[in-house]
This record gives sequence, structure tokens and C-alpha cells, in this order.
Amino acid sequence: MGPPLGHRERKKQRTREAILAAALARFDERGFHATTIPEIAEAAGVSPRTVSSYFPAKEDLVFPETEETFERLASRLADREPGETAVDALRAWIADEAPRWDAADAQARIQRRIVASEETLQAHEQHHKARAQRMVAAAIADDLGASIDDLEPQMAAAATFAVLEVLGRDVEEREARVGDVACIAEGTVDAVALLDRALIFVAAGVRALQDDPPGMG
Repeated sequence: MGPPLGHRERKKQRTREAILAAALARFDERGFHATTIPEIAEAAGVSPRTVSSYFPAKEDLVFPETEETFERLASRLADREPGETAVDALRAWIADEAPRWDAADAQARIQRRIVASEETLQAHEQHHKARAQRMVAAAIADDLGASIDDLEPQMAAAATFAVLEVLGRDVEEREARVGDVACIAEGTVDAVALLDRALIFVAAGVRALQDDPPGMG
């Protein structure tokens, strides 16, 4: 936790949250493309210019924390301890991020519905996933003393993100089937436990590659 926000910062945070809430409610109700920035501004009680100053691109209203999340991931991967693999660091990062995800769970469910309804947003999401996968592949390549374009780091990163995709779909399917929030939360806890076990497996594979560099097997 950082230091307490001052009055100005709290006001800016409230404005940002009001814009985001208004945007997500209207996207969910009317659709992403059918909703205009002036409509969002009116609902939030601000000017269209203010909306654009907080969220320069309309897609930023659906993916509002992307850059901050990438910054935290990049920092965690860069600050690995000696002997800590990139996948170990990713596991630790996920544990650090989990409270944020839990706190924003209701908002995240709305965001997933909006993305699922728009192909352009799905493409935007895939771009973000590819960016994250390449970041992890670069860190794994560093672990292996390899190039990011070599097969081993690419395979390890792809395996890691395949696990994330499978478990993410499991959570979404559970939400679609079950209306009981407690059951959904229980399933999410199970998914996180499975994710942890799967990433342990991938990290072990990276360590095995470290012990058997190319040309030494």
C-alpha cells in the first residue's frame, strides 16, 4: 500500500471511477460501439474532454488497468532473485495481484461480458495477451541464456499461457452455469490452486532446460 492520497488525488480517483462505472454500465446495456463518449460523459457528470483525458482511447474504458498491470509484471520479472525463474516470478506476481482481482471481481465480470460481445475487443484482448506472453518469453530466454526467438523460451511461455487460458475459461464457464456467488468464488479458489500447481510444473521444466543447455544433451 502506498501513502494516503491527498484531496486532489482522491478527487481525480473518484472522477476516474465514475467515468469507468458509467462506461461499463452503458457498454453492458447498449453495446460498445453503440455507446458514445458524450453519453458516457453525461452519465458520469463530466465533459467529453474529461473522459478522453482519463481514457485516451475508447478501448481503455474496457481495459482500464492494462498499462499499470504490465508495469507491475515487467518490474516483477526484472527483479527476480538469484535462482528464481521467470515462471516462479510470475507465480509470485499472480499472488500479489490476486487481492486486486478479488476486489474488482464484479467489474471484471461485466468487462468479460462486454469483451465477449465484441470481436474488436476480443482482438484487443488477444493483443494484450500476446504482449504479456512475449514479456514472459523474454524473461525465460534470459533464464536460459537464449534468444527470445529460440524455441525453448517460446514453448515454455506458450505452455504457461495455455494454463492461464484453460483456467480462465473454466472460471467463465462456471459463471455462466452457476448463479451462486459463493460457488463461483469457491471454484475460483480451486482454479488458483490448480494454476499454482501447473506453474510449478512449468517452472520445473525451465530449470531442467537450464541444467541441459542446447548442445549439451
